[in-house]
Amino acid sequence: MITSTLPERRPDRAVRRARDARRVGLVALALFVALGLAGVLGTRTAEATASEGRYDLTVTYPGVSRSGHAVRFEVQVRRDGGFPADEPVRLRVLGRYYDLFDENGFSPQPDSETADDEYVVDEFAPPDGDTLLVSVDTRVEPARNRGEDGEVSVLDADGRPVVTVRFHTYVLP
Repeated sequence: MITSTLPERRPDRAVRRARDARRVGLVALALFVALGLAGVLGTRTAEATASEGRYDLTVTYPGVSRSGHAVRFEVQVRRDGGFPADEPVRLRVLGRYYDLFDENGFSPQPDSETADDEYVVDEFAPPDGDTLLVSVDTRVEPARNRGEDGEVSVLDADGRPVVTVRFHTYVLP
């Protein structure tokens, strides 16, 4: 007696289901690769703006990034008529947003910095003209796997927000 080593014949329905599952998987893989090639899954910069009174605030931030990627984070404050020469420009940033980054340096450097359990406040000498641009050389923390809400405000002499911008950075795995 001869024993067959061929597998038992599977029902046609099971064969079709397995074939369809492979096709769906291949389409999903192809879509993932196409999105990657198109740059959709990489780092993307976004911009958030707000205006109040004489102030315009623009924050350029990583809208989508990945752990370890270098990102652009800039804050531009514009004040019609320029900044008072005897008063520093105060920028308040949500502290947990800064925790998202491995910060390498500010340009220009703040003249002073204070922090509490929620915010970091940087003071800058008033610039010549009507625009202050602060750029932070940074990258997303290498072990970071989720994004964070951000908030930047310009504060008046009494420490109250004059204008505020809120935004969110998504971190992809």
